[in-house]
Amino acid sequence: MKDSRRRSAIHIFPCPPQRERAFSLYEALVTLTVVSTVSTIAVPGFQQLTSSQRISGAANTLVTSLHLARSEAINRNEKVVLCPSVNGRACRNSAAGGTVWEEGYLLYIDRNANHEFDADETTVRLFGATEGLHIRSTAGRDHVTYQPSGMAHASNLTITICDKHGRGKPRAVIVSTSGRVRTSTRTADGSAIVCPTTS
Repeated sequence: MKDSRRRSAIHIFPCPPQRERAFSLYEALVTLTVVSTVSTIAVPGFQQLTSSQRISGAANTLVTSLHLARSEAINRNEKVVLCPSVNGRACRNSAAGGTVWEEGYLLYIDRNANHEFDADETTVRLFGATEGLHIRSTAGRDHVTYQPSGMAHASNLTITICDKHGRGKPRAVIVSTSGRVRTSTRTADGSAIVCPTTS
């Protein structure tokens, strides 16, 4: 008897059907508007940031290569040359718009001091191409030569680094006649960096 009373006291109530909640057209349009507005603001800023990081990275690589060139010249007691090179077997000559460095550059021991990479000369290191950037030195300055004393041959040299799409802040790598290397947002004479207009 007790069991039957307990059973009758338990009532099972059917659950009311639950309505599924979905986005209305209005909510979807508001969400889409907010996302597109945020993207419009954020994407250019992100592009500027990545371009600035790429420029800084290229400047750091160039500074490292110049420090290595100076160190090798002093340690080996020989002339060492850093020059732009597409294939790693010859230096690229200067052009009317300046010397192009973004396609790679070559560091070698210049035993006969002719500023040319000859077959019997030693490659210290080959640096690969840099995508998306212009890396240029002024016309007539198509290499950097370090003397065994650590001094750089000829006058101050400025190598400019710019984004090909005009994003980010351009940088300059400046080599003084004493052989010291520094980076700047201006050229060696203090003027503004002028970036190439062609891509």
